[in-house]
Amino acid sequence: MGARRRGPGPSHVLITPDHAGNVVGVDPHKHTLTATVIDPRGGILACEHFRVSGDGHRALEAWALQFGQVARWGVEGASSWGRHTAMFLCGRGYDVRDVCANRTPRNDRARQRGKSDTLDSERIAREVLAHPLLPKAFKRAGADSGPDEQHQLLALWHNRRRSILTSRQHVVNEAEHLLCELPLERRDQLPSTKAVRPRLAALERRNRRRRYDAPTTLRLQMLDSYRAQITVLDREEKHVVAELNELVRRSGSTLGELCGLDTRSVAGAAGRDRRRAAVHRGRVRALQRLSAAGRFDRRGARRACAPPLQPRRQPTDQRDPAPDGRHPAALRAARPAHLRRRARQPPHQEGGPPRPQATPLRRHLPPHGP
Repeated sequence: MGARRRGPGPSHVLITPDHAGNVVGVDPHKHTLTATVIDPRGGILACEHFRVSGDGHRALEAWALQFGQVARWGVEGASSWGRHTAMFLCGRGYDVRDVCANRTPRNDRARQRGKSDTLDSERIAREVLAHPLLPKAFKRAGADSGPDEQHQLLALWHNRRRSILTSRQHVVNEAEHLLCELPLERRDQLPSTKAVRPRLAALERRNRRRRYDAPTTLRLQMLDSYRAQITVLDREEKHVVAELNELVRRSGSTLGELCGLDTRSVAGAAGRDRRRAAVHRGRVRALQRLSAAGRFDRRGARRACAPPLQPRRQPTDQRDPAPDGRHPAALRAARPAHLRRRARQPPHQEGGPPRPQATPLRRHLPPHGP
C-alpha cells in the first residue's frame, strides 16, 4: 500500500501542465473594455481596447487566442459592468474569475503607479495569476454557466424598493417644506405633529370653497399632488415587499429566523453585492450578540432599559492553567487577605497635619571655583 500523499490534491483551478496558458485581465466599462494578456511568468504580452458588444467580444476572444492558449479570464465586477463579457466567456466554456474592485488597488499599494484602464486591466490579470482560487463568475448558479435567476430577481426587486423609498422621501421632504410655508391661520388648523402624513390627510379635508391668494392656492394644489404621489408609492412598495416575500420563501433562506431581521432585510442581504454583503454580515453578528445580551426584544426593537453589554470573559475553571500548574487566579486566591487589600491613603483634611514629603534627591556636584 503506497504512502498517503499530503497537501492539496489536484485541482482544475491551479495552473498545471495540462491547463497551462496565458491569463487575460478585463477592465469593463459601460460601452468599452480594456484587456491585457500576460504569460504564466507575469510578462505582459499585449493590451487592447474593445467595445462591449457581440462583435467586440468575438474580437476579444480572437485577439487573446493569437498569443496562445488562455488558462483563465479575470473580469472585474462580473455581476456589474462586466456582466455581458463574463456571460459571453462562460458560454464559450472558459474559466472566468470574478475579481473584486477593491483587490486591484490594494495589490498595487493604493495605485502609486497611477490610474488608467491599461494599468487596471494589468492589475486584474496579475491578481488572477497570483490567486488561482478566486471565485468563479456567477458562482451562485452552481453548475450552470450563467447568472442565477433567483439572485437577479432578488436584486432587481430590492433595488426597485430602494428607489421607491428614495422617491417617497424626496416627496415627503418637499411636502414638509410647503406645509411650513402655509399661512399661520391655515397651519393652526392642522394637527400639532411633526409627521407629514397626518397633516396632509387633514389638509385633504379642508373647505375647498374658500379662496386664497395665488401663492397659497398653488401650494395647496402641489400638496394635493404630493399626497397622491405618496399614496401611489406606498401601494407600490407593498407590492414589491410581497414579491420579495415570495422570492425569499422560494429560496429557502434561514436568515429570517434571526432576531431583528424581516423579509426586506433578508432580501437585501441576498441581493446586494459582495462588499455590501460583508458589511451586512457584520451587522447581523452584532445584532445577534446584542440580542443574546437582552438589549433587543423578539421583534428586534431596542429596549429602553436594556442591561449593559458585558465583555466576553471565559470562566476561571475553563481557562488553561500555567505550564507549571500554578494558575494566576489560584495564586491570587492563595494570597493572604491583608496582602490582597490595597493600602489606601486617607484624604487630606484642611487644617490637618501635612503629609510626609519624600526626601529630595541631592546631587553630588564637584566644587567649582569663582
